[in-house]
Amino acid sequence: MRNIIVNNGNIDLSFFGSFDGVEDKLSFKLIGIKDNLEYLEDIPYRKFEDLAMVPICMVRNAEIGEGHITIKNSHLDLWGITYDRLWENLIENAAKISRIKLVSMSDFLGEEYINNSGFLQNIIIVSNKEQNYGAGAILYPGVLEKISDKYGKNLYVLPASVHEVLVLPERGDENEAEMLESIVRQVNAGVLTREEFLSDKIYYYEKSVGNLAVCE
Repeated sequence: MRNIIVNNGNIDLSFFGSFDGVEDKLSFKLIGIKDNLEYLEDIPYRKFEDLAMVPICMVRNAEIGEGHITIKNSHLDLWGITYDRLWENLIENAAKISRIKLVSMSDFLGEEYINNSGFLQNIIIVSNKEQNYGAGAILYPGVLEKISDKYGKNLYVLPASVHEVLVLPERGDENEAEMLESIVRQVNAGVLTREEFLSDKIYYYEKSVGNLAVCE
């Protein structure tokens, strides 16, 4: 899924001139704030802990396939809408525009591999159907509630990349959070490119209050 330049003459972007034309195409992607401060200066993003929810307009075209246009502050002026209206639309419709995809690690790797690793059991990979900039799907309404209800436990959320996150139920092991954060840091340092990196932190979902936050 590529980022599309708005003035590309090869693609009909006439719909982009009004909010009515884009409101059924809006979603968001997740990126880290710290490494993207300059990029975020002209974007009406929403902050979540150390992450930025970046508004995008999904474009599906026979010539380019699937892509997106990053929404800038100037676009809000063009459409005559407020920041609050933009995000009210996004939160309501993102899951319809870029649908969630949940895959168990056992389905992804195979039962034989999973049976040899207690850590990998019960992990769920959360992304979107495109599996591209899908980490934001973890913030869709009800997603973590549904997973925590499945296991009846609090959850850890590990940022695998900007494309997906891993969710697993709390086991209550000693130093569990420290171990998980160490794994995330090792993977980030050895596997991910700078463009794919999301965060070195892990997140904790407390089932009783329905709250997701950085795990301190």
